[in-house]
Amino acid sequence: MELQYMKDQLETEQVLQAKPTQVTVEAEAALPGGLREEAKVYFADASVSVQSGEMNGSRVVAEGRVTFHALYAQGDMRHVAALETAADFTQSLPLKEEMPSAAAGAVRPRAQVQHVSAKAFNGRLLLRAVILLTAEAALPRTVSYIRDLAENKDIQKDMQVLSLQRAVGEGEGQMLLREEFDLSDVLQVKETLYASAHAQAEDIFGGADGRATVTGHVEIEAYHTSLMPGRPLIFTRHTVPFEQTVNLTGALGSQMAATTSVRDVAVLSQDNGDGGRLMRAEVQLFTEITAVENTETEVIRDAFTTQGETMELTRQHVVFRSGTINEQTAESGKLTLVLPEGSPRVKTVLLGFARPILLGTEQKGAKLHADGVMETTLLYITDDSDVPVSVSLEEPFHTVFSTEAGQEAALQMSVSQVDVSAVTGDRVEMKYILHLHAFGVNKTHADVAVSAVPGEVKQIEKGVALYFIQPGDTLWDIARHYRMAVQEICRMNPDLSMQPAAGTPVITYRR
Repeated sequence: MELQYMKDQLETEQVLQAKPTQVTVEAEAALPGGLREEAKVYFADASVSVQSGEMNGSRVVAEGRVTFHALYAQGDMRHVAALETAADFTQSLPLKEEMPSAAAGAVRPRAQVQHVSAKAFNGRLLLRAVILLTAEAALPRTVSYIRDLAENKDIQKDMQVLSLQRAVGEGEGQMLLREEFDLSDVLQVKETLYASAHAQAEDIFGGADGRATVTGHVEIEAYHTSLMPGRPLIFTRHTVPFEQTVNLTGALGSQMAATTSVRDVAVLSQDNGDGGRLMRAEVQLFTEITAVENTETEVIRDAFTTQGETMELTRQHVVFRSGTINEQTAESGKLTLVLPEGSPRVKTVLLGFARPILLGTEQKGAKLHADGVMETTLLYITDDSDVPVSVSLEEPFHTVFSTEAGQEAALQMSVSQVDVSAVTGDRVEMKYILHLHAFGVNKTHADVAVSAVPGEVKQIEKGVALYFIQPGDTLWDIARHYRMAVQEICRMNPDLSMQPAAGTPVITYRR
């Protein structure tokens, strides 16, 4: 028997992921006062941005920058000042899977700050950040496969539909968002120290000119010194909308996904001339856009002959991209913090900071259960002194998010809108918004037929046979065993389902 078949090219992507890698980045900066002046760090923070990533053999090399901020006092402990410095890093991340030889594709490294510490020593500030790096590489993949076999009454075919996805357009861009805010006279702002910012992309749409536009908003939280009695430190919150247009390389595709992050934020306040205070803010935004095309391709899952020579199929196991994960959601949370034994009692809480560390997740239906530890820092005033007190605590948390991100997604968490208030002298209540960003790709595993040749001739036993379904059997398995058409088995067993239960009797007959 001569086998005739039609072949085609299957074009999609294979996505490789790098092993999550922790990196320690250190920096130092000179304090403005004398070497002998006492210095104290109240709080240290950091943000990280990845500037570039590229493939190097079976590894991903990522380059980025960590920007540190510290609130400290030197000499007069009542006067809190801010310091900013930065440090660059280069890190190599091994891939989880073996990369095809001579493969090249788009690389997307990502980073998240997990821990920050700082200490003053000999007139210098020593800062240290632990960051978690991840990365994925999208490699174009083409597989030559059997699309169909020539029509032949002696050949039975089992077809399957593959839902595939591939990137057809990509783009990235930066923008500097500038805005001014009036600070209320009631706040009596003396100096603006520094600010943090969180960006939220809300909508994305493409145009016929090959560009895509992302809209959303940025939440800015600024920290100031104040002349208010008993409130030497205060914070203000501001929301700014943004619209950013990015040029795409390639096509717009059938859908697009966008991620916008804050790379840097700078703030400065000054008298506005009317006795009030004006704060100027500059936020550097970085947006990544991926346009994808969804396709469905029908391929042969299996085939066999019912007469004469058998058929031997050669299959190739392939892993394809089948979807994009890019979800952002948020839930409110609340913690009761108990001060360590021996800590000064709280009179007024000035500032509260929180950083989530994700320890584990479990997907239950449409809900993602997340467990972790919240690193918190409290700055407060006591009854006995107007010098701020700083206390750091770790508190476990459990949050349930409404998302079906799944186990294949990489997750990043951040906190905004932290509000703290004293419950008792040794207890503080902290309320916050916990943000979850799930990103990555869904994958399809399939065995694709790439060639078919005739096999040996097998004699077929004639007559009636009674077969009892074994666990895991399908009608296709039975048809293949007896070299019969599935339709013929169904005609002889009209009450039989396509997924019969184990132990079900099936009648077969060969003339």
